[in-house]
Amino acid sequence: MVSMMIAPPSQEDLELVNQLAKVFDDRTWKDMYKVERWIGDEKGRELLLRYLYSTTLNIDGIWGGYTGPGTKTVLPHRVTCKMDIRLVPNQESKDILPLIRAHLDKHGYSDIQIRQLSGYEWSKTSVKEPVVQAVLSVYEKYGIKPIVWPHMGGSAPMYLYTRPPLSLPVCTGGLGHGGRAHSPNEYYVIEGNGRVAGLVKAEKSYVDILYAFANWPKD
Repeated sequence: MVSMMIAPPSQEDLELVNQLAKVFDDRTWKDMYKVERWIGDEKGRELLLRYLYSTTLNIDGIWGGYTGPGTKTVLPHRVTCKMDIRLVPNQESKDILPLIRAHLDKHGYSDIQIRQLSGYEWSKTSVKEPVVQAVLSVYEKYGIKPIVWPHMGGSAPMYLYTRPPLSLPVCTGGLGHGGRAHSPNEYYVIEGNGRVAGLVKAEKSYVDILYAFANWPKD
C-alpha cells in the first residue's frame, strides 16, 4: 500500500540521476558518516534511486527506565522513542500515520501511543524552471559545472512555498561550502581559497543569481 503512494521518478529525474551516477562516489559518504556498507550493498545508480525515491522511518533517540547512579533493578513501565519519516512524492503525512498505526496494531502493539510533533510535506521543483536555470547560469559564469540532484534526500519546509496558495518554484544554490548540518561540528567556509568560495564571494553569487533571475530569459 505504501509503494502505491510513492511516485516513480519522472523521465527528467532519471536523466538527472544518470548524470549524477557518473560522478557520485559513495565512498565519500561512507567516510563522512562512518558507514561500512549500505542496505543491499547497493552502489552507484541503484543506491541513488533508493536514497531519493524510497520512504524511510528512522529512530532518532530512545529513552526509558532508570539510568542514574547506584542500582535500581526494575523494569521500566514506559519507553519512549523519537522518530522521523522522510516523505517522498506523493506521500502525505495525513496518510502515513494511519498506516503506521495499522501496522503496529496488526502485530499486536496496540498499546504503543503515537504523537505527531511536527511535519513537512514533500516538495519538488523541476530543473527546467527559470529560477533553476538562472542559478545554473551563474555557476556557468564562474566556470563551475554543478552536480544537480532531482531533489533533496532530507527534509525542509519548502512545501510552504511550492504548494498553494504561493505555488512558487524553489531552488537551492550558490557558491561557498558547508557541511555536517545540525551536528556539533557543522561548518561553513569563511575565508575561501582558489578552489572554494569564501563568505564574501558566496554573497556575491547570491546577488548574481537574483540578477540573472530578474533578467531571465537571457538575451
